[in-house]
Amino acid sequence: MVAAGLDMTEKLSINGLKLSDPLTSIWIHAPNQTVDRLPLFCCLLAQGQINIAFLTAASIVDSKPVLCCIDTKDHPAVAERVEHNGDLKGCVRFGGTVGVITFYPHQSNLKLMGLALHVLSRSGIRVHGMASSIAALSFVIDFDRLEEAGRLLMETLQLPDNAAPVRSEFKVHQERRPQ
Repeated sequence: MVAAGLDMTEKLSINGLKLSDPLTSIWIHAPNQTVDRLPLFCCLLAQGQINIAFLTAASIVDSKPVLCCIDTKDHPAVAERVEHNGDLKGCVRFGGTVGVITFYPHQSNLKLMGLALHVLSRSGIRVHGMASSIAALSFVIDFDRLEEAGRLLMETLQLPDNAAPVRSEFKVHQERRPQ
């Protein structure tokens, strides 16, 4: 089968595949505001020592929607902080529980992103956000479809011998210093 110039029988090599723990999606959007909300939101998270698991933005100066993902356990604390911040209240919308599937390209194959997006869309798996770098490609999808997405990508992509999709074995947690 060929889709958009991709040979679907060819397995593209990747160096690894990682599935996140459950995350809460957060959308920050403040159209027509004179003050950008993303720096304020990031400061709010930093003050609460809340880690950002995923963040993607088209721009931080012209109020394009921003997608941020945090650990689900931090959702109540962030929601409370946003509720008490007049500059952010109304600009921050909490979404559902999502997961991030990240894979690590092998030899910078340019077909990889298109192939992965095709596999996910063909299966009806909605991609809420994505980010790419030289080191990784990441897709934010509904958490209840994360395992399925991993399985589908494993059928299409080639991991190194003796490798399997991994979940984080540890988390970085910020602790407050005693004052």
